[in-house]
Amino acid sequence: MDGDGVSVRGTDEAELGLLLTAAQDGNRASYAAFLRAVVPLIRAVGRGKLARPADLEDFVQDTLLAVHQALPTFQPGRPVGPWLGAIARNRLSDALRRTYRRRAVETDFDDGIADTVAQPEAEPAPQVALGPLLSRLPERQRTAIEMLKVQGLSLKEASDASGVSIGALKVAVHRGIVGLRQLLRKEDDHG
Repeated sequence: MDGDGVSVRGTDEAELGLLLTAAQDGNRASYAAFLRAVVPLIRAVGRGKLARPADLEDFVQDTLLAVHQALPTFQPGRPVGPWLGAIARNRLSDALRRTYRRRAVETDFDDGIADTVAQPEAEPAPQVALGPLLSRLPERQRTAIEMLKVQGLSLKEASDASGVSIGALKVAVHRGIVGLRQLLRKEDDHG
């Protein structure tokens, strides 16, 4: 990329301009050819600035989307390089900001370092007999929890077996879990 836009050779510039103008007129084949031609140019803008291959590909895809959205703004007869360059520079700035933000909060551990980090001692989970607590729930909630959480059925399987809709099962499980929490708190307070 030069100071004014994406580096495009003279004959390529004219060809890209014709493809882009035809694309504005609704020619899908020209639009596809234009996109194929500019992908390497866009990738060259981000290469060297975005270290991770996934970040580079995200940048390319984001830029292609921005090109699609900006398609009506291209003025036929004008050079494609500066138009495409402005879009690519803006998308690259966004990509670099995302990368810097991610670096600020992420820490990469290689295998050797992860082994030296102290792991917290696991406390044994208190054993609670759910049977008596489950029996105190309304039947619909109890059945939903037993099918989905105890037996491990999928929502579809539980829905087919019970004749209850998936949405109603989700609501019943949610309400049942809230009910179990309340019952557990009461047990702790009185026990």
